Amino acid sequence: MNKPPKEKPRFDREICIACTMCANICPTGAIDLEIRNSGSGFRRFPVLTDGKKCIGCSACEQDCPSGAIQMVL
Repeated sequence: MNKPPKEKPRFDREICIACTMCANICPTGAIDLEIRNSGSGFRRFPVLTDGKKCIGCSACEQDCPSGAIQMVL
């Protein structure tokens, strides 16, 4: 029997404030931070580095203060 697909976080860098809360709240450590040029300097943006680690709990989406995370299939 196949398991249904889990939703995974999608990060919108246009509205992300690079607060790093999502990486800190992730219970499995599936979210990493990459240093990227934001146009006004370098900032740490979230990336889902290991989709297999993500359990689809949506803690990152719920705690994102800017609404930059959406859970998607």
